[in-house]
Amino acid sequence: MSQLPAPRRVFPAALLLLALAPVAAPASAADDRGPVLSAAPLPLPPGHTSADAVALNERGEIVGGSRGPGASRAVLWRGATVTDLGPGAATGINERGQVVGGEQVSGSVGAYERTPRLYFRGTSTALPLPNRAFAITGPIADDGTAPVAFPSTTQSYHMERVGYWKDGAFVGLPVPGPHLSLNAVNNNGVLAGAYVPQFGNHPYAFRCQGATCEELAWLPGATGLASVSAINDRGAIVGTIGTNAVRWDGAAVTGLPALPSATWSSVSANRQAVNERGDIVGTSGNRAVLWRDGRVVDLGSPLGGASGAVAVNDLGDVVGWSETPDYSRRQAFLWRQGRVTDLGTAGAPNSTNAMPTALNNQGVIIGRAVTPQWETVPLRWTVRPPR
Repeated sequence: MSQLPAPRRVFPAALLLLALAPVAAPASAADDRGPVLSAAPLPLPPGHTSADAVALNERGEIVGGSRGPGASRAVLWRGATVTDLGPGAATGINERGQVVGGEQVSGSVGAYERTPRLYFRGTSTALPLPNRAFAITGPIADDGTAPVAFPSTTQSYHMERVGYWKDGAFVGLPVPGPHLSLNAVNNNGVLAGAYVPQFGNHPYAFRCQGATCEELAWLPGATGLASVSAINDRGAIVGTIGTNAVRWDGAAVTGLPALPSATWSSVSANRQAVNERGDIVGTSGNRAVLWRDGRVVDLGSPLGGASGAVAVNDLGDVVGWSETPDYSRRQAFLWRQGRVTDLGTAGAPNSTNAMPTALNNQGVIIGRAVTPQWETVPLRWTVRPPR
């Protein structure tokens, strides 16, 4: 395992946000903000033109990737400050402040290589794999468990192998390829993913603990592929089989109901698709929905067109997106206790397209906007806690 000192360049937001400072809303618009306390783009490192905010913890630390001259950089936002963690892009952060991600590596023609990295306390550590490959990382549990999927060679882009790191060691999991995903982990050492066969025969979802894996139950009558979105600390796994949103508990699988007017439903492809209370979010018939206590709740669409629910926190707050019927605008929204608040685009300059990506239990919501030049702007909203 190599230890590389990661440059930690800290940039005060006061110097970086002058051009992005949000304009005060008129009184009528401010009245519609409801629980929103603040909304603004996150600062970028000097010279960078775009970034993504992908994950956060309960301390409000936000991670992602920033792009400018040269290779992309993993970044951490803490309060009003952005810190350069080193080469790569972050994909997850835990409550200890450990950050997982990966660094794209230039190779020979036809080679695909992405080195997984752990960023922690000023150091960027390359995480070992059995072979060099284009590795895909995701979340990281509070004990440092970080799942990964990767090909067998640098010449392949099929995710043929899966495993995880913990305490500096890699543990391979006995799941056959060639098309695998492993993007869910909880704080009790349980991981979950899905297998897509080469020619469409017998797809399935699976659950692993330690070095042992088992196939999850199939929904009777369902056809199509299986995908896993998230797992909570109680062990509830959520995902989609074909056109059906599903939940796995132990050996049982439950199909989640669609809206009466819909013929399909899917769980959000987000690590916060289920909370510790068992609330689940997703989409049914192009409408944002919440599944709570076995029932489906239509969350509406502030802009009147299609909508989708992205993530839910442990308080039951849901963030999602909605768009206009003519697809000209897409904005974020917050659903809380039956009321929808349009979050807009958080003051992103010249943007009519914004999506939330995550939220914590302290009232911090993150997302991204897209500019007309197709650059992404990282966003942060702060809202009052629910009463």
